[in-house]
Amino acid sequence: MTITIANMELDYLFLTFMLYSFMGWLFETTLVSLWESGHFLNRGSLLGPYCPVYGGGAVLSVIMAYYIPNPAMLFFTSACLCIVCEYICATILEDGFHMKLWDYSGIPFNYKGRICMLGFFFFGIMTTLVSKVIQPIFMVLLDGVRPEIVNATAILLALVLAADTVFSGIAFTKKYRKLYRFYIRWHVMLNREFRSLSRAIGRKMPAWMIEDLLNMQSYILQKNRRLNEKHIEHREFIAEHKEQLEEKMEEKIERFRKS
Repeated sequence: MTITIANMELDYLFLTFMLYSFMGWLFETTLVSLWESGHFLNRGSLLGPYCPVYGGGAVLSVIMAYYIPNPAMLFFTSACLCIVCEYICATILEDGFHMKLWDYSGIPFNYKGRICMLGFFFFGIMTTLVSKVIQPIFMVLLDGVRPEIVNATAILLALVLAADTVFSGIAFTKKYRKLYRFYIRWHVMLNREFRSLSRAIGRKMPAWMIEDLLNMQSYILQKNRRLNEKHIEHREFIAEHKEQLEEKMEEKIERFRKS
């Protein structure tokens, strides 16, 4: 039987979640980290190589793709759901565990540095691409695996993720110093290895390619900085006129009361 969203069981759905959680971690650890810091950097908040926020967003988009076949509507709906998930995750990490794993404060049209308009479009594009292109290929591959193997793999990964989540959650609280020290040392060790890997790859890359990449990064960052400055000026202009309008309204209300 061909597996589709209509007949997908929980273990298949969970493996879908884990696949995109890993892909999200890979994307953050390589491309995003390389762009921001110049070397690979572990961006996951857990011990394992997965970012659950990506997995959750991907699963939601895959399910919605079954009920919303229109790509434009799927794009908008998926982007909205993913941006809400990102805001909730950021709020829990910052308010509950006093951790800030990402900050969009320097990007135009952001809200509290937790979400931004650029992220909205990124999530919309990626979730549409996942549900329309990547997920059908993954379903075909899963269809060729024996159900017993799929079930056993899903159970094993679920136990690993649950243990990791509990352990990392306890470490976040800093109540148990040994667990917290182990958590910090684990991430320091990973980042040290990632930096070594980045340097090894950089030594093998042609100098002209590295120079072109750095120039492109500088150009985009400069454009983003100018756009952000204009956004701040526009926001201040609106705030100033809003205050003036409020003052005029208060004056009119006061004159009306006196009359």
